[in-house]
Amino acid sequence: MVDEYISFWESVIFVDESKFNIFGSNGRITVCRKPNEELNPKNLLPTVKDGGGGIMVWGCFAASGMGNLVFIENNMDQCKYMNILKENLKISAQKLGIQNTFKLYDDNDSKHTALNVRL
Repeated sequence: MVDEYISFWESVIFVDESKFNIFGSNGRITVCRKPNEELNPKNLLPTVKDGGGGIMVWGCFAASGMGNLVFIENNMDQCKYMNILKENLKISAQKLGIQNTFKLYDDNDSKHTALNVRL
C-alpha cells in the first residue's frame, strides 16, 4: 500500500506561475498610525515610478527535482499558458525521468482550466 502511494506521487508534476516585484508588492500596505499623523515621515513609504518593474515566471517540479523555469513577458493568458506547456512540459517530464506516465497538478486558475488548455 505504501509503495503504491509513493509511486503515485513520484509521477506527479506540479506547475504554477508567480510574479516577483523588484520593489514591494502588488498588494496594499497597511500602516498603523495615530490621528493626524499621516504625513509624519515615519508613516510615509517611498514609491518608485511605474512600480519599479518585476518578472513573471512559470516553473514545475516533481519528487525527483525541478523542471524548466520560463520567464514570461507581460501577463499570462490561456494561449500563452498552453504554449508554455507545449514547449516545456514534455521536456521537463523527460528531465525528471517521468515522461511516459506523469500526472499534471495545477492550482485551478481560470487560464489552467480553460477548455482549450485541458489535456
